[in-house]
Amino acid sequence: MTLELHHLIIHELEKEADSADASVFLTDAVIPAGEKAELLLDKLNRTLAQKEDVLSGYLSSPEDALFPGYFQHLLDEGLGQKAFVTFSRETMNALQLALQGVVGAKGGYLVYADYSEFDQRMLGIFLVRDTEGIVFRKDEAGGAFELNTITYLNTDKLAMACRIRVDRYDGGQGRCVELIKHAKSQKEISDYFIHWVGLERPESSREMTASFLQMATELPLPEEAGTGQQMDESRFREKVLQFAMSSPQKTINVGHFEKEFYGEAQPVQQYMEDNGLALDEEFRFDRKALREFYNYKVSSEKIYLYFNRGHLKSGQIVVDGDSITIHSPDLAEQIMDIIGDNK
Repeated sequence: MTLELHHLIIHELEKEADSADASVFLTDAVIPAGEKAELLLDKLNRTLAQKEDVLSGYLSSPEDALFPGYFQHLLDEGLGQKAFVTFSRETMNALQLALQGVVGAKGGYLVYADYSEFDQRMLGIFLVRDTEGIVFRKDEAGGAFELNTITYLNTDKLAMACRIRVDRYDGGQGRCVELIKHAKSQKEISDYFIHWVGLERPESSREMTASFLQMATELPLPEEAGTGQQMDESRFREKVLQFAMSSPQKTINVGHFEKEFYGEAQPVQQYMEDNGLALDEEFRFDRKALREFYNYKVSSEKIYLYFNRGHLKSGQIVVDGDSITIHSPDLAEQIMDIIGDNK
C-alpha cells in the first residue's frame, strides 16, 4: 500500500435535504490504527484519485475564513493527534453553521484523514453516506438462501471530498487543494463546501489540461532524438499523449515535459511568461481532454469515425466537399466480408 495513515476520525453531519436545520454528532477520539482503518482510507483516497475532473485551487488566507485558520493552527501544532481532533471538531462546527438555513444539502459521515501518499503529507476529508444492498444468508434450516438487506458505507460514490497537499501549502508551491467537481445540477450545493473549505481561484483539471494542450500546439515542434530533424506534428501529439499517460498519479509535471522534449532549451517557460499562463509546475490532467488532443470522433446518421491528425495529414482520410474517402485496404476487406455474408 502506498498510503501511510497517521490519524483518522469520523464525525456525523445530521441534515435532511428538505430541512433547513443542521446538527453534528462529534466524536472525541481517533479511530485506532489497523487494517480496517487503512482499508477505508485506501478506498476513499482511490475514489477521489480516480475522479476525472476535479477542482484545484489555493486555500484562502487564515484571516479570511474559519477553515484555513483552523488548518494553519493544526500545522503550527505539528499535526499532532490532539490538534488533529480539535481541528476536525472545530471545522465540523463551522460546517454546521454554514449549512443552517440551506435547503437541499444532505448530511452524512465526514471522515478526516491525516496520511502520506508516496511520502507526500495529505489532509483528506471525505463525506460518505449509507446505502442499502442485498446479501445472501442461509435460512435457519440451512437448506436454502434468503435475501436480506444490509446497510453499508458507499465509499465508491463520495458526496464531497477534498484533500490538501500539506507540503505544497507550506512551501507556497501553487494549487494545494483538490476538491470533487460536481455536475452543474449540484453546483449550488457544491458551492457550500467550496466556501467552507475556503477554496480560492478554483480551476478544473479539464481547464488546466486544455491550457496545457493549447500551449503544446503553439510551441515549436521539438527535434527527433538522434536525427536532430524536426518532429512531425502528429507524432509530437502522440508522444505528448504517451508522456502524460505514463506519468504517475495522473499528473503532468511541466518541467519534466520541457526537459523530455526540449532538453536544456526553455520554450515552455518563455511561452508561459509571454502569455501570462499560470500553470502549476505539476497539475492533475483530465484523460478525456488529453485523448481529444490526439484522437477525434465524429458521428452522423449512426456512422461513427475515429481518427487522428496523422490520418488526415497522410491522406488516409480525404475530405472532398461533402464526401469522405478512407484509404484502408484492411477496412475495405472487412466491409466486403460483411457484404458477402449478407448476400
